[in-house]
Amino acid sequence: MSEGVLLAKRIEGLSIVAREKVSSFLAGNRRSLFLGTGTEFADLREYVYGDEQRYIDWRATAKRQNKLIVRDFEVERNTNIIFIVDASASMMLGEKETRAKAATIAIASLAHATIKNKDFFGLGIFSDEVSEFVPPRGGRHQEFLVYKKLLNMVPEGKTDLGDALKHLATTIKQRSIFMVLTDLHDNLDDMFKGFRITKGFNHEIKVIQLTDRGEYKLPDKVGKIKFIHPEKGKPEVADFGDPLVSGLYSYEITKRRRELKSFKRKLRGLKIDVIESYSDNLVEQILLAYFSAKKGGRKR
Repeated sequence: MSEGVLLAKRIEGLSIVAREKVSSFLAGNRRSLFLGTGTEFADLREYVYGDEQRYIDWRATAKRQNKLIVRDFEVERNTNIIFIVDASASMMLGEKETRAKAATIAIASLAHATIKNKDFFGLGIFSDEVSEFVPPRGGRHQEFLVYKKLLNMVPEGKTDLGDALKHLATTIKQRSIFMVLTDLHDNLDDMFKGFRITKGFNHEIKVIQLTDRGEYKLPDKVGKIKFIHPEKGKPEVADFGDPLVSGLYSYEITKRRRELKSFKRKLRGLKIDVIESYSDNLVEQILLAYFSAKKGGRKR
């Protein structure tokens, strides 16, 4: 089987998985996530807790006994959605599957959702530099092009999200929603500068942090471990049976967790939330973040 035919089959397979993931996600939501608070009237429905009172249709309510009726509006269409995917070496880590594979399925599902929602979308793949950039467009050809780039993604090198954000924010002139998928294994100060510059260009940002359940916890009863450092690419040995070694690693883990907590607090000051996700619920989290960004954009 030729390389081209094999890639075509992999794209087809990824497309099927993406469609199934999106269909399952939408079927599991009680109300349509394609409706929001835009300006074009869509439909009437019964009031549910959390709806704004200003959208109550009193004339329609008067015709229904003991039932409040509210107006739904269509969400803004043709928004630019930019998928920004971490492809550094640490994305080869993972529990049941690598983070890179989970990211590929999640971004493919997001691409399919944006097609259904009539949005334009682009893709930026980065490690220590932006290795791939697909300008935002719509249509099935764009969807399959993004699938191809994702399937050819080879995680390597260090993470430099700050530089990637600055590059993409200055390249993309139209206001866009940046959907950033990363494990945050990066210099937090440089990353924050990138986020601040991106917000300065009036882009909306949603950050999904892909992590593992035991990532910031030392396993019990562990002796010597030989491993290849995911960022340095060099072999290292750690003897966790030595109290000094395990104590040092515990200190570094605690320190990193505190730094991340402080970093996320600073991002909230820029009105950017970081959504933590495991591989097994990444598709749901990234789709929720997308629809949330769409609805939030109509309220400003």
